[in-house]
Amino acid sequence: MTEKHAILIGGIGDDAHSVGIGLLELGFREAGFHVKSIGIRNSLTEFFKLAPFFDAILISNKNGHAELYLQDFNRLLSEYQLKEKNTKLWYLGGSLSVSESDFAIKKRFLNMGFSNVYPKPVPFSEVLNNIQRDLQYHNIPKKNNRQRFANMAKQKPVNWSEVHTGRLTDEQLEKERREVLQEWPTGTDVLHSEYQKVAAVTGTLDDLLWNNKVSNKSPLFQPRTGVANIEDQIELLQYLESEGSDVSSVQLDAASRSKLYHRAEEGRLLSIERKSSQLNGFPIPIYGVSEVRRLLLSLKRPFQLRGGGPDHRFTYEIALKAGVSALEGGFICYCLPYDKLTSPTESLKRWQFVDRLAARYYEMFGVAINREYFGVLTATLIEPSLAIVVNVIQAVASARQGIVSISAGYAEQGNRSQDIAAVTVLDEQVNYYLRKYGFTNCRVTTVYHQFMAAFPADYAKAEELIFNSSITATLAGATKVMVKTAVEAIRIPDRYDNSKAVALSKRGALCAEKSLLNHVKIKEEKQLIRKEVKQIIDVILELGNGDIIKGALMAIEQGVIDIPWSPNIYNQNKVVCVRDVEGAVRFHDFGNLPFSESVKDFHHQKVHKRKTMERDPSIFSLLEKDLSRIWKNEYQRWPLDGHYVT
Repeated sequence: MTEKHAILIGGIGDDAHSVGIGLLELGFREAGFHVKSIGIRNSLTEFFKLAPFFDAILISNKNGHAELYLQDFNRLLSEYQLKEKNTKLWYLGGSLSVSESDFAIKKRFLNMGFSNVYPKPVPFSEVLNNIQRDLQYHNIPKKNNRQRFANMAKQKPVNWSEVHTGRLTDEQLEKERREVLQEWPTGTDVLHSEYQKVAAVTGTLDDLLWNNKVSNKSPLFQPRTGVANIEDQIELLQYLESEGSDVSSVQLDAASRSKLYHRAEEGRLLSIERKSSQLNGFPIPIYGVSEVRRLLLSLKRPFQLRGGGPDHRFTYEIALKAGVSALEGGFICYCLPYDKLTSPTESLKRWQFVDRLAARYYEMFGVAINREYFGVLTATLIEPSLAIVVNVIQAVASARQGIVSISAGYAEQGNRSQDIAAVTVLDEQVNYYLRKYGFTNCRVTTVYHQFMAAFPADYAKAEELIFNSSITATLAGATKVMVKTAVEAIRIPDRYDNSKAVALSKRGALCAEKSLLNHVKIKEEKQLIRKEVKQIIDVILELGNGDIIKGALMAIEQGVIDIPWSPNIYNQNKVVCVRDVEGAVRFHDFGNLPFSESVKDFHHQKVHKRKTMERDPSIFSLLEKDLSRIWKNEYQRWPLDGHYVT
């Protein structure tokens, strides 16, 4: 075996960001290293346990909580160095803090013993050069490393007899609720407090979305917020309402997403002590029903809770009892992109619980809980058909539990013709399959996420992106837009950044009718996407013997559903997408996707043209360009149609 340096790569704590880890793995392997990726959600002790077999250890954190996860690093490193005499290089990178300067962050972690620290994303070439330099400086030899680590997390075989895709009975729901509500002391609030119809004061998001859609109005605009202190959160949401926000919402903090409630409580207390949020979201389960209700009643607009993890049963119990009328998530979109170990079958059970619970509020109190799906998935180079298929499956799954208000989500990719076509087909296909299964009373709306991958570091370009993204969403007929800010690549947005972004987005919507469209191109993209969606779902239905939910579980197992860059061990991770010369997302590697030869030929031709024009046959190189070109400002303008590669 050829002698190589060995690198260990992984994410730490409850951080679910996996794309950068995947790209690093590809890059170092192509550069001649032996690479082992242990994916996301690892403990610090896991890195030290594996360290003896590697020359360099790269720890990733992208949610700003590095200080919490690495409190014991200096102690563990000292203990390790007493036992292990061979030099090891330790690197830390990502988005490491929600409040400190890059200088302070780097100083803190270098003092802990890291060889180098990258507080913000940097080009792969810089990381590679630094590691090669450090290996040479410390005279660390290459080894004939025969040790191989199979993925330590093994897939468990599916017992199909235990998979139930029908509606939960009241008895099944209540039995599970008794267990779920014991997760944290605030669960007692749910059992011992009366339901107050907050929607009578603020209205429901379902009504707001549906009335906006049938009136054919410009999209509603919703900024993202989430801070640890409830008083600060109330003040922030009230300010944004006064500045034109159409929908109020919070993002759940990363610790609560992973059910690490004790860590969320620590972060809340630390935030009060430091007078700035040390969490990257609002910890709803820590505050409980009465405090969350107080927040809702302080607002004039409908409120949505946006999660970001595989199991939100407890958190959504708190939210629904408090009066929240809209919840985000689904058994695929909050499993494969967000979690490492949860199986799709286990995820289905959890989200059947959420959907049935939400439907009960409609049946008992007349409040239609809006259920939105995170069609963004891993947010990076997602060909539209994949997002649409996931939305369709989850819509049917929710409707089976009694949900009547559905919002299907899609993330802007950057080619206007493709994005407009995608949103149109998304709305069409979700409605089609709901009707096919007999769910004719569902109100379906669409959600357009402004570009969700790494944002331009140049402020003017970021503003241009937001403005033109709003135009695209309006032309596509999206019901709601999730707004980004112009400082995404620079720092955590404050209230003023968010209000500016909402105002900028609304100006963009007003200019949409003046924009010229390539109707021929849009029609071509629609036809392609429809064909791809049908070919995937036809196989899903065949696998499930007509049951789209059971078929979807089998499809994930066989790679018929395969989400690029997923950290989940149950995802095949064979599918690879890149941009074509016009910035549209195309398939490079189809994995086991069941496409016809004509569809595959179309994508092959688009990718071949890109390689030819770039004079670059390396897929890693093309991927690195696609993943970094926007945040490095190395593109002409937004959207990308016609000038991504010239």
